[in-house]
Amino acid sequence: MKLILRVSFLLCMFLAFGISTAQTAGGERVFNPEGINCVSEEEYQVYHNAVATNQEYLSREGLRLYQDNASRSEQQVSFIWPVKQADGFDYNSTWAISVYFDHDQTTGGLQDWNCGTRTYDTSSGYNHQGVDIFLWPFTWKQVDEEQTEIIAASSGQIIYKNDGSSDQNCSFNNDQWNAVFVEHSDGSIAWYGHMKNGSLTSKNVGDTVTQGEYLGIVASSGNSTGPHLHFEVYDENNNLIDPYAGPCNDLNDTSWWAEQKEYLNSGVNAALTHTDLPNFGTCPEIEETFESNQFDPGDTVWFIGYFKDQITGTSALNEIYDPNGDLFSSWNTNFNDDFVASWWAQQITINDQTGTWTYVVTYNGESDTHTFNVGQLSVEDEVFDELKLFPNPTSGIVTIGAPVPFKQITVRDAVGRTVLEYRDLNRISVEMNFSYLRTGVYFVTAEALDSDAQTLIRVLKK
Repeated sequence: MKLILRVSFLLCMFLAFGISTAQTAGGERVFNPEGINCVSEEEYQVYHNAVATNQEYLSREGLRLYQDNASRSEQQVSFIWPVKQADGFDYNSTWAISVYFDHDQTTGGLQDWNCGTRTYDTSSGYNHQGVDIFLWPFTWKQVDEEQTEIIAASSGQIIYKNDGSSDQNCSFNNDQWNAVFVEHSDGSIAWYGHMKNGSLTSKNVGDTVTQGEYLGIVASSGNSTGPHLHFEVYDENNNLIDPYAGPCNDLNDTSWWAEQKEYLNSGVNAALTHTDLPNFGTCPEIEETFESNQFDPGDTVWFIGYFKDQITGTSALNEIYDPNGDLFSSWNTNFNDDFVASWWAQQITINDQTGTWTYVVTYNGESDTHTFNVGQLSVEDEVFDELKLFPNPTSGIVTIGAPVPFKQITVRDAVGRTVLEYRDLNRISVEMNFSYLRTGVYFVTAEALDSDAQTLIRVLKK
């Protein structure tokens, strides 16, 4: 879905004089500003007919699991969150909520489950019928790298599946979406729409999935103006359900979420370091992020926090720690507007201390920690290209191995304190004991024995 950048006046002023003179920058990211409906009336008819046809076929063949009251559970299903970050990526979060279900059926009237207006309708009579979860930050980069997965919110049987449609749509169109619909034990059905072409589960209609199982990748197929998941729910009688419980949800009294998220999910999606300000481009261009974790002493670095649901009158704390764990710089990002998604940058020149630095952003009680290296690394760093560390996440012993011997391995916590250290190794494989460490994020620095090669790996302790 098209994301339009409404940049703050501060950024516009700095850009007028060139980025080299800028010290701060930032702005809002807006998802679906035109309020394009995710599903047209014609498409709804196609999808409902397809579901009915598949149900009839499975019933006729004796394959449908939840076809009547006798085979259905009386217990209402309970959903987990339907998106997750794929293994191997390390953003604090990859999503934000743009809009909820519209409970006001009058054209132009808006009311979400919490009695707010965080939803939309259209002049044609469409009222948004689900929750839209969009990718943030760097939506198209996430799609290209398949960073955010759609997972089954509850166990069930696939009752509809469509793949093969274009997944880079940026405006209203008549394309069908790539989607998976799952029927649950209580007879309800969840729709997962706008998936990436070719990313859908290999399972087919009639196959079962378990809660949390991979279904596909978030993208922009069908009637969509940018990458997002449209999640829509029907009960056993094919009545629309808003899975959120709230004072203005007149469809159902109880929440369908195992742990219902807050109306506003204020937090930090990522804390990153860049050589230049990101270029968000136009839909469907993959963003130029200028991310870097390697700098030379004395470099000027862009430190950027990426936020969701920022609230007027609140602020985020930014901190930079040097390799000794000492505070090098700190500042507050003060929010003067309510934004669903935003980014705020500060340009700072680091000193000549070499080693692993730490950038921490804290907002609404949530912190994200990002590490970067200062100092010229040897070309021999390539020897660590085949380094392996497993399991990650871990609850106990972690094994790290490489094709060349290690000289030293250091494990630091989120604020840069050394918690484990292995010296004088001369081994190509080392077991590290994380069992007694607290739950959280740790950073492993591995150094090669006979060169200046080193690498940094983020490990999650469960």
